[in-house]
Amino acid sequence: MQVTLELILSVLMCCFVRFSSQCSNYGYPFENHLATITPYRIVSNKSFERINFEGCTPKKIWLMARHGTRNPKYSLIEQMGSRLPQIKKLLLDGGSLPNEFIRNRDLDLLNKWKFNMDPDKHNKLTHEGEEEMLVLAERMQSRFPQLFDEVYSNTSYKFKYTHSQRTQKSAYYFTAGLFGKATAKDVWFPDPLKKDPILRFYKLCDRWNFEVKKNPAAQQEVRIFESGPEMEATIRDVNKRLNLKENILELDDVKLIYEMCSFETAWNKKSKSPWCAVLSQDNIKVLEYAKDLRYYWQDGYGHEITYKQACPAFRDMINFLQSKNRFPRVIAYFTHSGTILKLLAHLGLYKDSEHLTGKNYDSMGDRQWRTSLIDAFGSNVAFVVYGCGSEDKILTLHQENIVRLPPCPDTDLCDLSLVRDYYFQSLDKCDFTSMCRVH
Repeated sequence: MQVTLELILSVLMCCFVRFSSQCSNYGYPFENHLATITPYRIVSNKSFERINFEGCTPKKIWLMARHGTRNPKYSLIEQMGSRLPQIKKLLLDGGSLPNEFIRNRDLDLLNKWKFNMDPDKHNKLTHEGEEEMLVLAERMQSRFPQLFDEVYSNTSYKFKYTHSQRTQKSAYYFTAGLFGKATAKDVWFPDPLKKDPILRFYKLCDRWNFEVKKNPAAQQEVRIFESGPEMEATIRDVNKRLNLKENILELDDVKLIYEMCSFETAWNKKSKSPWCAVLSQDNIKVLEYAKDLRYYWQDGYGHEITYKQACPAFRDMINFLQSKNRFPRVIAYFTHSGTILKLLAHLGLYKDSEHLTGKNYDSMGDRQWRTSLIDAFGSNVAFVVYGCGSEDKILTLHQENIVRLPPCPDTDLCDLSLVRDYYFQSLDKCDFTSMCRVH
């Protein structure tokens, strides 16, 4: 008990003397600021409570889910395996730690830290990712028992995943959450497409790939921010916290530390990554904003073509929900971050009053476009059509939480006719081929 009290008092004293931005991030919810590497457990609605609306019956559900927590990409695994051990040695051999920021417990964790991941396991779904999909399915089944039958039928369900191991395995574990692992092995999935027009439409959009994805100018705001005063201060601060002189750690090192902190937090519920202790609260927020900028200008509101091209997915959803066919009752797609973000922007959700830029960090602290919250691993968007007497109404869920679409800001259930009218261009004027042609 005495040790616990001393720990609390030391942290409080640090916060009193150095202000919160300078303190150790123990006790600080840094996992809320890990951008697209955030584990789904941080943002998910963990309620199993059934969702009912008086006088209404759920008829169908359309779900688009990002894969669960995965390993890093190939090049990042190589960087982590080569550079981080060098930084570890630099810190442990320097003799200037512990200090008021980096404590003995941090150094103990760092001393035990090893990274032996085989680069061939890049982008593979992890155990945490498997569990994310299992519990997502269990909660959805609990909320909508009329739709998610526990007995598998190829008539009632339509599942589909993209051409990647992480979405394939995510789909499998989702079905395992619904039917059990024994039955999940027999669930039928269509052969995945490398460029799926619904699940990964942007792979088919030449104009977006030319003007945005492969265009360095599209990420100009990120470069402005990463060379700006906030990031320069972050680099200085990290070196100062570690008692390193002359900014030995540069931007790429600090970003790599943030990546390792993020992935190890996502992979492990209970153990803390020693790399998170290297970063202060302010450091993490600055690094999060750099990521948010990147995805805002690549997959969000930065360029009109980015979110307009999501109309095939939106149209697929509306056509399914308004179809008079009773089956299937469930469509569940398993896809990637780029699809989820473009769809959210297409819907007009999480739109700030001004663009995120490299120079307005200070005014965007309460921004809606925070990938930590809207695009974590396992992020999902679901639409449920309810029969309410003679009318059909749509319920929208994001991260399993009810969200309200722009045409119905004051009600959870939105008339299908209002949704159709509001997004009529997505339905009636979605000429994907023309839109995505390079001019």
